[in-house]
Amino acid sequence: MKPPRRAVLIAFAVLVAGGYLRLYLEDHATKSFRHEGLLSEPLDIDVREKIGQNSAVVALAGLRTLVASFASLRATEQFTNTEWPELDESVNTTVQLSPKTGYYWDIGGWHLAYNAAAFYRNDPHLSSLRAEAESRRWVTKGKEFFERGTRNNPDNWRLAAALGNLYSSAYHFPEDEKAVAAYSRSWATGKADPRVRRNLLQARARVGEDPKVLLAELRDILQSDPRSAVPSMLALRYVLEAKITPPDDPVARAVQIFGSEERALRILGTYFTDYLDRMPQTGVETAIRLLERRKGIAPDSPESNIRLREELSARNYGFER
Repeated sequence: MKPPRRAVLIAFAVLVAGGYLRLYLEDHATKSFRHEGLLSEPLDIDVREKIGQNSAVVALAGLRTLVASFASLRATEQFTNTEWPELDESVNTTVQLSPKTGYYWDIGGWHLAYNAAAFYRNDPHLSSLRAEAESRRWVTKGKEFFERGTRNNPDNWRLAAALGNLYSSAYHFPEDEKAVAAYSRSWATGKADPRVRRNLLQARARVGEDPKVLLAELRDILQSDPRSAVPSMLALRYVLEAKITPPDDPVARAVQIFGSEERALRILGTYFTDYLDRMPQTGVETAIRLLERRKGIAPDSPESNIRLREELSARNYGFER
């Protein structure tokens, strides 16, 4: 091979190798920036079609957050008009444009799981079975939406806590083990409000974890943060202690925990009648009967928590199914 020709081939090979190296480095940097949240994912064809050509141009110009805010406003208008399928598309488009904005996931999940589900549950044009099926379908949409939100924003404790609240809600087809997982993710961020730890403990109690483990956790919560001595935590303490060691004198145990018979009856009565919350109830009814007897309240009296719970249970029989 003549020297000039060889030089041309070598120069060509260097150019090809340089181009390949540049593509590799750019691709690696792009993936790294997207992983760190410094660069947005490219718009897919479906999103471009949903937001329209003009909005797509604006988004491609680096103003995706602005276009996302328009899509969110459109969802608000559709919520007002109860246009649920259209709202479903809008909230999904919004988070595709701005997946790192926790507010859009939170408001979108709320629309799907709470507002749309309630609309169909109470739709007078549907049979009861169809209304329940439609309501469940939208609750499921909301749960899936929140799940995607937490995957896209693993450090956002509020989204994970909102998902835990949804999984725990008696009115939204509760799934207690998933509630435990969601609250755990929220608490694991190290940023969550102390209420999340209390909600996590309650979710674990609903699942039926070892009462000794739960009671130790509860005592640690109360010791580390005295503000956590809220009625629901005190009632749970009474139940867990009753599970581990049934009290010889339930009234004395209640006074020890709640401070007075009157306060014990008020807190345990609320805990007892809120049975849709599905918290464990060991020893609660016995304590209430004894406390009410000491106040001269008969079980069939309108003042009695025993009677109130029976009435609520009968009224909500269809809902409980």
